[in-house]
Amino acid sequence: MTIKSLIRTLKTSPLLTPVLALIDLTLFLVDTLAILSAGRVQRRPRSLLIIRVDVLGDYLLFRNYLATIRQSDRFRGYAITLCANLPIRTIAETFDSDLVDAFLWTDIYKLSTQPVYRFRFMRQLRRQGFEVVFCPTFSRVLVLDDFLARVSGAPERVGCLTDFVNIKRWEAWFGNQLYTRMIDSGAGILFEQERNRRITEQFLSQPVPTSSLHLDSQRAKPVAVPDRYVVLSLGAGQDFRIWPASRYAQVTQFIRKNYPAYHIVLTGAPNEQVYSDAMLALLADHSAILDLTGRLSIAELIYVVNHASLLITNETGIVHIAASTQTPTIVASQGKSLVRWHPYPHPSGAHIHHLYPDFVEQHRHRLDQIAPQFNPESPFSIDVISVERVIGAVQSLLPAQHQVG
Repeated sequence: MTIKSLIRTLKTSPLLTPVLALIDLTLFLVDTLAILSAGRVQRRPRSLLIIRVDVLGDYLLFRNYLATIRQSDRFRGYAITLCANLPIRTIAETFDSDLVDAFLWTDIYKLSTQPVYRFRFMRQLRRQGFEVVFCPTFSRVLVLDDFLARVSGAPERVGCLTDFVNIKRWEAWFGNQLYTRMIDSGAGILFEQERNRRITEQFLSQPVPTSSLHLDSQRAKPVAVPDRYVVLSLGAGQDFRIWPASRYAQVTQFIRKNYPAYHIVLTGAPNEQVYSDAMLALLADHSAILDLTGRLSIAELIYVVNHASLLITNETGIVHIAASTQTPTIVASQGKSLVRWHPYPHPSGAHIHHLYPDFVEQHRHRLDQIAPQFNPESPFSIDVISVERVIGAVQSLLPAQHQVG
């Protein structure tokens, strides 16, 4: 079970409320001990801590605004530190080291489950002596986002009014008291990048323009790949978002038969090897398939996606990489978190093609109205996305001159 799924289980079960409260209290006391053991801390003038302890997709939809903060009237000349979750370390240090003066890395699973690890990290955080703390996360977690802001001890602590996906209402109320200013980013379901823009705009008290995602391909780490290839990324953070391996196998067979100039490159995290293996077991010929599952750093994955002719995947973090590299992409999606995370608005997401259940497709013109039915969960199965629809999208996106017949 991931830390997010564990948190959501605790948040959604009324029977577990006493357990949740006990966990919150225990971690609060651990933090208090860390604060006391840190002793008297000398405040560092003109220092800003940004807390962003989430995962890849969240970070990619926020990172554009690091430059905005760095160049703002208020924080120009400040020493900026980013406190973030270890899985995004490679991408942040590779692509954003010129926007951040220092990084403070933590493992949010250990931070939530190992008191000794938490004590040591929180004491380290307290001793930094930050002047300003900014937590731009909309779906806050009390024991992560809010308690980190508290432990910092900064005299100015800015957070956001939250939804209740990751937090109980009583937790949100308590968490609000740990900040000196709360930003209201607006009601309703918004595309996450737009919400981040609004939050940053209010934090800086100056206009922040809308911008497209971008990753500097020159900073990606080169990988040996074929001249022409299609990337298939078969995994996702949750099983219900994963299109069946048997259908990916059928799409692979179609591409190999009708577009023989293209190789297939498989990508994914180490724990997603099972999906690649399941697909490969259904194919007799592996000669034009390169399996890179579990073998790529984020910087290498960005290189692979950037040079691909097409990406076919589920609704997961690699889609945000493709949005940042302008790689044509087909996404099989059952619609979970519609509007908040997808589809990408035009023109920045014109190359990202989501294939949804028929109900969603029929209401494309009013997604904002049906979005509440898909947040946080979708009523549809990923299995309703047919092989034929994906193949049709492949035919529309791969160059016709490379097709047989």
